[in-house]
Amino acid sequence: MKDLHLLPHPLRLEETGGTVDPNSLEVREVVDPAMAGETGPEAYRIEVSQSGILLVARTLTGLRWAKATLAQLCVHSKIPCLIIEDAPRFEHRGVMLDISRDRVPTMETLKELVDHLSACKMNHLQLYVEHTIAYAGHEDAWRAASPITMDELDELDAYAAGKGIALTANQNCLGHFERWLRHPRYAPLGERSSGSMVRGEHFVQPNTLCPGDPGSLALIEDLLGQLLPHCSGNYANIGCDEPWDLGTGRSKEECEQRGKGVVFSEYVSQVAELCQRLGKRPQYWCDPHPNEGDGLTRDLVALVWEYEDERTFKPRVEAHASVGREVWVAPGTSCWNSSTGRTWNRRGNLDKAASEDIAKGFLCTAWGDGGHRQPWPITLFGFADAAMAAWSGPGHYNDLANGLHTFGNPDLGPWLARLGNVDVEICRGEVPCFDGSPSKGRQFWNSTALWKDMHTQLFDRTGYGDVAAWERVRERLTKLLKLPDGVEGLLADECAFSVDLARWAADRAIIRRDNPTTNQRKELAARMVDIIANHRRLWLARSRYGGLEDSTAHYIQLARNW
Repeated sequence: MKDLHLLPHPLRLEETGGTVDPNSLEVREVVDPAMAGETGPEAYRIEVSQSGILLVARTLTGLRWAKATLAQLCVHSKIPCLIIEDAPRFEHRGVMLDISRDRVPTMETLKELVDHLSACKMNHLQLYVEHTIAYAGHEDAWRAASPITMDELDELDAYAAGKGIALTANQNCLGHFERWLRHPRYAPLGERSSGSMVRGEHFVQPNTLCPGDPGSLALIEDLLGQLLPHCSGNYANIGCDEPWDLGTGRSKEECEQRGKGVVFSEYVSQVAELCQRLGKRPQYWCDPHPNEGDGLTRDLVALVWEYEDERTFKPRVEAHASVGREVWVAPGTSCWNSSTGRTWNRRGNLDKAASEDIAKGFLCTAWGDGGHRQPWPITLFGFADAAMAAWSGPGHYNDLANGLHTFGNPDLGPWLARLGNVDVEICRGEVPCFDGSPSKGRQFWNSTALWKDMHTQLFDRTGYGDVAAWERVRERLTKLLKLPDGVEGLLADECAFSVDLARWAADRAIIRRDNPTTNQRKELAARMVDIIANHRRLWLARSRYGGLEDSTAHYIQLARNW
């Protein structure tokens, strides 16, 4: 059974004796609402015997997934005779890809993503939007971003629908609005006119619409009115996460008098009503420290997000469900702020999400923080894990299946899994500190140790992990220099780039824990020049030009600060 490497893993698989070539057998298809076996409209049954293959499903949707499983079986020339009974854990199984933090994929890349999602039985796709849709009358916001046009949205929507996937509108409607508020035309709608420090830790430009300004709602009404008709999915994600500026500027007095939760809830409820008028069910991001008050409309779908393996979804899931609100869980791929991914964290995070069985949907996110610099295979590998968790539940990850059905090479799955674990002990705080003193436990999240150290000043005498720990990371990366046999072309270049950048970061971390010489620093800068060239080349192979210069600027700064 393990040799079949199915993605996702079926609920029940029984071998019945004997082997057959599935590609030589006649296939019969039956849609029968009264079929026995697993419950639900997407349930299906496959019987493989010497006399042929029978696919039975309650609905055409179930039949689609039966065919997807059969296609994976037919990769093999010999399989055991068997019976599969299968049905998904979650009704809605989707991914959300950030297309606003610099990287906007080409249409070819987006369609390939749809193909991949459909092949592993996902049925929901969102493209996270701040400013990268070509909204009529708002050219100032998107002109340099190589946005997706409405015609392209129509094309992608039809393509996705044909593959059993609902393309769902997504437009952040309160926070994360800095790409708009930087322009003089939109700046007056902001909560603030100048930047601020969030929790005293990092600087942000004005990023939140003022909820009490009538112009804010008018702008959102215009954007949603243009966007929603081009996405046939029944939902619409209005975002509203992390409104950092709320209550610190123009709405400060109102928030102090009435409560920030009241002000937030009234505005979000108004945006939700706009969606409902346009025929969509509104969703919003429920932050770990929720912004809403009791007055938030019950008609909103709560997307409860969390991206770390140590943290739970449960309190927020239960709180929203208790008032009758539909709830989805939203874990992450753990691919952003890295060139390697975090296999260990992603799977722990996905398992916690998949354990929330009162949730109706499962939406795995791939964000683009820090210039969306993670190579595409790192993102896809994370989505494959998400497909396994969303359909099969916790604990069914199969690296060989991921490699086989995501990249056409089973051995690439274990390679990528190892890559995502190269710095796990440092991430978890299981090794001595920078100066060799005892570990203080886990000290950072939402990033690999490689990424964190790479963006620490070269002469900063603090950090995570001592020299010995970083030398072990470099040794692991050296072993990954050899790609699995058969990995070629663009895919090979992207995987090699992941290792090359990680090795640069590991070498820099080791040098940083000593006294870097001028020659060592110059060598790092010279290597970064090559990394920049490859980043640009690989970006343009799958993504549009818009955003490339902003993304590349992060690397240029590393080259300059030698």
